[in-house]
Amino acid sequence: MTRYDTTEERLRAAMSGMTRAERQLATHMLSNFPLSMLGSVSELASAAGVSGPTVVRLVRKLGFSGYPDFRAQLHEEMGARLASPIAKHEKWAETAPQDHSLNRFAHNVIDNLSQTLGQQDLRTFDAVAAILADGTRPVHLIGGRLTQSVADYLATALRVMRSDVTLISGLPNTWPPTLLELTERDVLVVFDIRRYEPSVQQFAELARAQGVEIVLLTDRWVSPAAAVAQHIMASHIEVPSAWDTIVPLVALVEALLAAIQDRNWQQTRERLLRMEAFYDDMRLFKPPQRARK
Repeated sequence: MTRYDTTEERLRAAMSGMTRAERQLATHMLSNFPLSMLGSVSELASAAGVSGPTVVRLVRKLGFSGYPDFRAQLHEEMGARLASPIAKHEKWAETAPQDHSLNRFAHNVIDNLSQTLGQQDLRTFDAVAAILADGTRPVHLIGGRLTQSVADYLATALRVMRSDVTLISGLPNTWPPTLLELTERDVLVVFDIRRYEPSVQQFAELARAQGVEIVLLTDRWVSPAAAVAQHIMASHIEVPSAWDTIVPLVALVEALLAAIQDRNWQQTRERLLRMEAFYDDMRLFKPPQRARK
């Protein structure tokens, strides 16, 4: 039996077995997760257009004893979302095993990689790969303080395979000219992991208002930008450190790049040949030395 670590994961996994009213409630809950669930049973039921018993029935179907138990779990997850580096260090330092820190860290990173890649929804993965491979749709990428480097990496690799790829600056005063040109043809890839950055969420909301299709790469606690995203891919990022790891996020990006390459190999091959010719003309890289006989 699959284990789901978060309330959001439980909700998404249980969708197929819900009644129509429960599905209506779950859709409302996920549309503005987790803010939609911070009120009372009656407030949540009223906002979702269902009855109070439907709320209670759904949370029990998710494995909770009742709504108070459900709310307690949600508050715990929200605390994990917003954990500062100091709080994260104190959390793992109390229970960290005594073996070498390198081995301990490696074990956690490998486990995160396994869970991240193993728990991806294949339909979402394939849909995102297809969108990013479509050369008729301009692609824009934005990240936060730590994830901008991952956005930059994906943008750099995508430019080898296709045109119309833009890395969005983290400076809000540069956004209006970009937003002015966005249409329903455009795709925005958003990187946002805890502690979530309001500026990244704001750009996603402004882009969505322009009709842009949004892909969100986030952590398993899920960025608030999910409220405007059509495609969500989550990574496990917690390690025995004051900082979260971006390794699983990079692995997910590289898996997408491999899938895009397979879809567009002939075009990618032609662009690579032309690009290598420019590299040679500019002598940017040192040629490999021949082995001495």
